[in-house]
Order: sequence, then structure tokens, then C-alpha cells
Amino acid sequence: MTNNHQSHNNYDGSKHAPANVRPFDSAFRDTSPLVGISAPDFSVEKSSSGQVANRILSDLPDEDFTRLFPHLESVSLVSGENLYGMGDDIRFAYFPESTVVSLIHILEDGSSTEATMIGREGVVGLPAIFGAPPHVHWTQVTIAGAALRVSIEALRDEFARGGALQQRILAYAGTRLAQLSQRAVCNSRHMLRERLCTWLLMVHDRMVVAHLPLTQEQIARHLGARRAGVSESAKALRDERIIDYSRGQIRIRDRRALEAAACECFRVAAVPDASRQRFA
Repeated sequence: MTNNHQSHNNYDGSKHAPANVRPFDSAFRDTSPLVGISAPDFSVEKSSSGQVANRILSDLPDEDFTRLFPHLESVSLVSGENLYGMGDDIRFAYFPESTVVSLIHILEDGSSTEATMIGREGVVGLPAIFGAPPHVHWTQVTIAGAALRVSIEALRDEFARGGALQQRILAYAGTRLAQLSQRAVCNSRHMLRERLCTWLLMVHDRMVVAHLPLTQEQIARHLGARRAGVSESAKALRDERIIDYSRGQIRIRDRRALEAAACECFRVAAVPDASRQRFA
């Protein structure tokens, strides 16, 4: 696995942010989404309430979190970076804080489509935690940002205790399986405009800023669609004043209207209580 992450070892093990952590919104809002552009240099990103942003970790009882924290390392992930290739052995799991990661299927003809998306509600590296065979897809960073990295060995040891971490990872695994199944149906049955709306909402739920650093080419690869089709759908949404976009940036102007235009799959793929957790 290529490891070009910027690591930050000043995490003190508390679920509360130190006073000098810079707000992610102002530090990253204007960052380009191009591959090779990294997230800003910052400590573990926290929410506005001072809590660890990752849902699995923030929900742990203090005793369980304290036992795990010596093994956590803060890393900055780069947009377009491959965390694992197809068939790679997984050495680390990642708990996203502000980054968004996608599982991407790449076909023999070079076309691609996204199977599922992981943000601060989950963990990246489930097959290795469960001792399952390696991934049959690529695991790629969609939105640059922060994550907490832990070795698979350390995470397996804590998982094997059968306590709160195991319960939360199993619950998340069930949620992700439901999302995988729904996305398969969505990709085969729903119109591109509906799928685009659902996908933008999924990213927005997992973001910590109002502007989504995405290009239409990038979106097309994730949806397994032609760029021309994505451009046509995006223009229609802009004309209806639901979204706005400029080079490498998409802004959701009317979230309720976007939800109304999305397919039914968004209800399955949505992050619970995301409206209360979204930073922007």
C-alpha cells in the first residue's frame, strides 16, 4: 500500500479538541479537488461541539476509547489517493473525521462506478477487521481531509473483546451492507438526474463544509455515467436554483429541493441525524 499520508502525532487521546485546532471550514473551503492536492496540515478534526467527529469513536464509552487511543494516528488524506488496491492486504483501518472515501469498481474497459461511500459515520477496512478476503475493488479518497488510522492488529484485538467497539462496528457493517444493496438497485433502475441528486446528498451528509470540492468528471466516474450526462443534469439543477457550481466546486442552494429530486435510495444511504451533525 502506498503510504504518503501526512501524519500528526500530537493527538492527546482526549475526545475533545485542543483549543488551538483550526476550523476546517476556513482552512479547506477553497482547496482544489485535483489529485495530489492534500488536505491542510491540522490535528485531528473535531466538530463544533469539540467531540471527535467519527461516529463510531465518539460513541464509545470513555474506558473503551482510552484503551484504543494509543494506537490512533491522525493522518491527512489526499483526494484521489488509493488507500487499498484491488486484492491488497489491508494493514490499516481508517476512521474518517472529515475525509470521504469511496469503494470503486473498475472494469476491464477502464470504466468505473462507486459501490459505496464512507464518511465520519463509519470505518474503512471492514474486510480485514472481520478476517475476510481482500477487497475486490479500489478504496479511494473522494474528498481530502482527516482520518484516524489504526493498525489492523490493534483494532482486531479491541474488536475481539466483544465490547462497545465490536457492537458499533457490527451495527455499521449492517448499515453499509444495506447501502451496497440499495446502490446496486439504484445504478440499474433510476435515472441519472435522480442518482446525481442522491449522490450529492450523500457527500453533503459526510462533509464539514458547505461547498463540495468536486468536478463533473469526478462525479461521472463515481456514478458510472458519461460526463455529458452529468453536465446536462447539473445544469438543469442549477437552472432550477437547487445547486450552483463553478470550477471544481458545487454548492447546494436548496437542500430540501435536492432531497425531493433524489431517488428513494437516499433514505437508505443517508447518514442518521446528519442535519444536526453537519458543520456548515
